[in-house]
Amino acid sequence: MKESVTFLYNVEIFRKKLFRRTITVVSLFIIFVVYNSLQVPGEERARFFMVFGPLLALFFWFLSKNYKKQVEILSSGRVEISGGILKQFDANGNCASLRLKDIESIVTDKFRSYDRIVIETNEKIHPLVNIKDQKNLIKILERESGIVSKNDPVELNLFHSKTIYYFLPSVLLTLAFLIEPIRGRWKFLTADLCGLVLSINMLLYLLYQPEKENHTINQFSLKRRLLFISFVVFLFQVYTHLKNAGLIQSY
Repeated sequence: MKESVTFLYNVEIFRKKLFRRTITVVSLFIIFVVYNSLQVPGEERARFFMVFGPLLALFFWFLSKNYKKQVEILSSGRVEISGGILKQFDANGNCASLRLKDIESIVTDKFRSYDRIVIETNEKIHPLVNIKDQKNLIKILERESGIVSKNDPVELNLFHSKTIYYFLPSVLLTLAFLIEPIRGRWKFLTADLCGLVLSINMLLYLLYQPEKENHTINQFSLKRRLLFISFVVFLFQVYTHLKNAGLIQSY
C-alpha cells in the first residue's frame, strides 16, 4: 500500500461518555460528603466543611482539568497506514509502529463500551480503541496482512444488567431498615450498618468481577481504581463506627 491513510479517534463519542462518567463521579462524591456531614455532631459540622470544602473545590478543579486534557489528548492522536507500516501517534508526537505483514491475528471486540481492534504480532499486542472509521481500517488491515479478522462477542463490563443480583444483601438490608416495625425489632439495623454492608458488598463484587485485558497499563485499570476508592470509603466508615463506639477516643 503506497498511499498514506489516516484514521482519527471518535472524539465526539468519547466526549459524551467521559462527560457522563464525570457527572456520575461528582454526584457520588457530593453524596458521600453530604452523608458523612450528617454523621458529624452539629457543633463540629462547620469544621467538617472547612476541611472537605476546599477538598471538594480541588476535586472539581482536577476533574475539569482532567476532562479537558483527555479530550485534547484524543483529539491530537491518530493512526496512519503507509508503506505497509501502521503508525499510532499520541498527543506528544510519539509513534508506535508495526509491519502489517507481521500481524498474526486481528480481533474486534467491545472494551468499556468502545469498539476496539486488537492486533497481535509475535512480539506485542496492539489495541486500537474508538477509531472513527473502524470498518475501513479493518478492511485495510485484512487486505495488507492476509489475516481475516475475528469478532469476540463477549462484553465484560464491570456494571451490567445483572449487577443488582450481586448487591441483593445490601438491597434487602436497606429495605429492612426502611420498614419501621423491623427496624424497631432489630436494634442493630442502622443507616451506618447499611452503608458498611454496601461497601463490603462493593469490594467483594469488584474483587471477583472479571474485566477484559486492556493490553496497556494494567495497574491503572478501571477495576483497580474503583477498588482503591471503595477501600478508602470502607476504611473511613470503619473509623467512624469505632469512633462512635468510643473505641478510639484516646487517639
